[in-house]
Amino acid sequence: MAAPSTILTLPAVQDMVFERNFIKTAVCELRFPTLLEFETRPPFQLQKELRKDYPLYQPQESVRVGTGALGHEMSYLFKSRKQEWTVSFRASAIALETSNYTLFEEFLTRLERLLARSQSLLDCDFFTRVGLRYVNEIHVEDGDLTGWIRDDLVAPLIQGVYGSVESFLQEVRGFTEAGRYTFRHGIAQVAKDKPEIYTLDFDFYEENIQYDSVLSLISQFNQQNFRFFRWAIGPKGLNRLGKATAKPMRT
Repeated sequence: MAAPSTILTLPAVQDMVFERNFIKTAVCELRFPTLLEFETRPPFQLQKELRKDYPLYQPQESVRVGTGALGHEMSYLFKSRKQEWTVSFRASAIALETSNYTLFEEFLTRLERLLARSQSLLDCDFFTRVGLRYVNEIHVEDGDLTGWIRDDLVAPLIQGVYGSVESFLQEVRGFTEAGRYTFRHGIAQVAKDKPEIYTLDFDFYEENIQYDSVLSLISQFNQQNFRFFRWAIGPKGLNRLGKATAKPMRT
């Protein structure tokens, strides 16, 4: 018999709100059984429901690679007035994304409103996959990775083991208390005469989730993300986040 899977183990930390964050993109994607009608026509009903908060509409066609053939898939984007928030919809998924993340409570409120306004359209009582992803970009302002990222993650770069590198990317996949995770980190491309950008990309997800359980699961993912981020960031990075305000300790 196979040994039971062990889960991600991180130290408990006080939940904090910082003056700044490194989040370039935050996105929650909810996948559902395919609605065939929206493979060929836009979701007019959804546009009406979202028009007040997301008045800008943009259809988008992408190439889908399948077994032995190429296909095309339509996505429909609904953006806020300043284009900092986006709802994307396709025949098998709906997602909320922001490039101006401030507070999780704001993100969760928008997600809750999106679920309420799209429920009748989706007409399902479960999601095939629920995911929450945070992509952080840390600008290494002094050109020295030491202290910006946890030393354990970047030791070979700090020690010069690899010499001059053009890129450094690693991926880890595993299990958490509430689902699964993919953690990607590294430098995609070293740019000359510019500060290096180190990416911390946290992706939490689970499959076959009841509709009414989504918000609770997303909150759990967010808690795990904060603990993971605090583990991965170094003292320089932590200092760059600015003043911190404590939240009540979670149990």
